[in-house]
Amino acid sequence: MANLKISPEKAILLLNERIDDIKTMIENHNGFEYYDFIGRCSKIWSVIDEIYGADDIRPEEIRSIGLPTCSCSSSKEVQIMLLEVYLSRLLDYINEIQRSMKTSE
Repeated sequence: MANLKISPEKAILLLNERIDDIKTMIENHNGFEYYDFIGRCSKIWSVIDEIYGADDIRPEEIRSIGLPTCSCSSSKEVQIMLLEVYLSRLLDYINEIQRSMKTSE
């Protein structure tokens, strides 16, 4: 398991909050603009930074998913596709944390 900077329970709570936000964006994608998308990504990155230590690969990994380069070239389809990738990774992180909690008992 990765070294968590916070408790596993709090990490899962924070990840679930971001997951709920991503699901809302995917469902209501017509109401969000490019900079709303960028703001959500920034919040995801901040949560990952809060959970994992600087020596962990996850903060770099989550940032490498990427962003569209500018608002003029960012279609809703690209944003949704990227949100789905973020969603998948966050779910993976929760699963990793839960597995490590079971093995440490």
